[in-house]
Amino acid sequence: MVTNESISIFSLASLAVEYVGSLLPENPLQEPFKNAWNYMLKNYTKFQIATWGSLVFHEVLYFLFCLPGFLFQFIPFMKKYKIPKDKPETWENQWKCFKVVLFNHFCIQLPLICGPYYFTEYFNILYDWERMPRWYMLLARCFGCAVIEDTCLFYGLPVFPPMFIYFIF
Repeated sequence: MVTNESISIFSLASLAVEYVGSLLPENPLQEPFKNAWNYMLKNYTKFQIATWGSLVFHEVLYFLFCLPGFLFQFIPFMKKYKIPKDKPETWENQWKCFKVVLFNHFCIQLPLICGPYYFTEYFNILYDWERMPRWYMLLARCFGCAVIEDTCLFYGLPVFPPMFIYFIF
């Protein structure tokens, strides 16, 4: 019975998002994105798209989002917001941090980024434009995943011994 209720809740949420999407104006960027997506499908394999495309996309977004914080730490006005106030920022420390981040991305996250290709192949998930969910459905799914992740972290982190878990990683 719980499964039937959860299915009806998800289908109602999906219908609500579809309804809101029908009220929105047509996306003017849809045609250029469609052309770019089809070009990518014609010129690259699914493995290249799922693995290397995801890695490049991840790296570009990661460093773009980190750029403001990186620049702010060298602005004198922002020093008062620095958490370890007694530790000055140096380029040497930044280079050390950058090397750790690159090691993390290429040695830990790249193998995980390779996984979705095999997942899509096993479940026969196609990459064509016509079967791709519209942008508002993707946005709703990302929001739902963020809520689930934050809920798990909020209720899950107190279960772990606070200092013990940080020394492991």
